[in-house]
Amino acid sequence: MTQMTDTQITAALDAGIISQTQASAMRAQLANGEPPNIHIEAAIGDEENLRFIRGFSDVFIAIGIGLLILGLSAMAALLGGGVSFIIAALITALMAEYFGRKKRSHLPTLLTALAFLVFTLKGVSGLLGGTNDIWTALIALLAMAGFYWRVRLPFCIALMTLTGLYLGLTVISTLAPELIRAKFGWVMAFGGALTLVGGIYYDSKDLHRTTRFSDNAFWLHLTAAPLLIHGAVLELVKTQSTQVLGFIPVIDIDSGDAVIMLILVGMVSAAGLILNRRALLVSSLIYAVIAVGYLLAKSGLDLGLAVTLTLVLVGGAIVLLGVGWHPLRNIIIKTLPKSRFIPAAYDPNFRP
Repeated sequence: MTQMTDTQITAALDAGIISQTQASAMRAQLANGEPPNIHIEAAIGDEENLRFIRGFSDVFIAIGIGLLILGLSAMAALLGGGVSFIIAALITALMAEYFGRKKRSHLPTLLTALAFLVFTLKGVSGLLGGTNDIWTALIALLAMAGFYWRVRLPFCIALMTLTGLYLGLTVISTLAPELIRAKFGWVMAFGGALTLVGGIYYDSKDLHRTTRFSDNAFWLHLTAAPLLIHGAVLELVKTQSTQVLGFIPVIDIDSGDAVIMLILVGMVSAAGLILNRRALLVSSLIYAVIAVGYLLAKSGLDLGLAVTLTLVLVGGAIVLLGVGWHPLRNIIIKTLPKSRFIPAAYDPNFRP
């Protein structure tokens, strides 16, 4: 058990951890000098707590919303697109009003947010005849800004960022199409870098991760990582696609490419440790598996043994890194200059 302040109770309420009734009862206990009846694990703390699913009810509702969204998409396409997709977007916005603004259910609202963005893009593009991507992207960005203003849930920040990057991409495509064709990977990586800066900015406003700024940062880091590493791979690794069994696409690389992939994975892992963000490492795992698997296969091992050892090595490395995350991170940050953009060493006794 732990004593929580009114600010923490508000944060827990906004994050969907507790209900309004629970919050009122806890504030009453606090006013009477009693410790609120909530476990320490429910407090927003140092770790990357998703605070994403409150119970199976959210999962059950999310399944229904997913099926409904598929039905709306199919119906809008059958009706010719354009206006019908805009109507579908409005329906998802109404659902977000209930599940996001009133119920604060994150998972159902995330699905409605994704559908709202896709339906808006398709609807506006259909109305404009697919001839002006800049206006399509700009209107979609404004629509997502309005969506965030209504529901105020952190993952909307990432969706707004993606829409903003899409707008930037359309502008560059219009002004310098040759740049997109020749250096698309670097353009993607640059967008990822901008997104990472946004995540670091939000983290700097909440180094101990006690407010919603931390949630905003989490989603931005999760968005930035695949853009960064995939963009760099597109430019630095000259991948080719071959097919296994005639239809399964498989990346074809050489030893040099595999080493470059491992270096990129190492750089992303180091950044994740410094920033105390495991989300940065997730998108790099597929490249780690590809690189390690290729190098083991080239060493003369048969395919089955190479795959087995790859899974053991990469899986074991993830487990060890997860277990030793804070001790390893503490060693690294001691060698770095102090900065307000780098979270301090983990302190299990810290209380905001």
